[in-house]
Amino acid sequence: MIGTDAVLELVYAPVDETARTKAAGALAQVRAASPDPVLSGVLGASASRSTGRAWLFGAAAANLRPEVEWSAALAAAAALDADADAVVAGSTVAQAVADALGPQHVAAGWCLETTAGVVGAAAAAARVLGLRDSALRYAVGIAATQASGLQSVVGSPLGAVQVGRAAATGVEAALMARNGFTAAEDPLAGRRGLYALMSAPR
Repeated sequence: MIGTDAVLELVYAPVDETARTKAAGALAQVRAASPDPVLSGVLGASASRSTGRAWLFGAAAANLRPEVEWSAALAAAAALDADADAVVAGSTVAQAVADALGPQHVAAGWCLETTAGVVGAAAAAARVLGLRDSALRYAVGIAATQASGLQSVVGSPLGAVQVGRAAATGVEAALMARNGFTAAEDPLAGRRGLYALMSAPR
């Protein structure tokens, strides 16, 4: 199981050129998508802010199913006008967290795309914002404490909105950490961290 410190190191790891190219294509696809009109109406004026844009891009990515697996990380990067490297970083973090949560997490009814995905979205946003050290740790922690999402709605309109929410939460977590909010020091692998609480046998 990958610890919190090792996950944080993934945020600024070198990016493979093949992964970068794939992520760039997915970014273009999501940015070109039409926003969901119902969600746009609900968000109102906030749809133009970074968190609102993340909601819209996340819902679009969930519906489009782009090549990049982690739609929330993709949407967070798109909302912040990031390059493909942020998408790769966020997706790598999301996959590492998903692997650590293990199959029992999904068996219990959780949606990995939004539970691991929200951490990946925060990682992508943190890379865009240049967060390091404690700010990076707290961005991941703020996102981890809000991880949620039900497997039962995947593939439905609500499932797409759920991905958008994860993307928006990740962006918000990074912005909060940049502005001084704190969180648990070991939010993933700690005794009461994400892994312990969301991958424990039922």
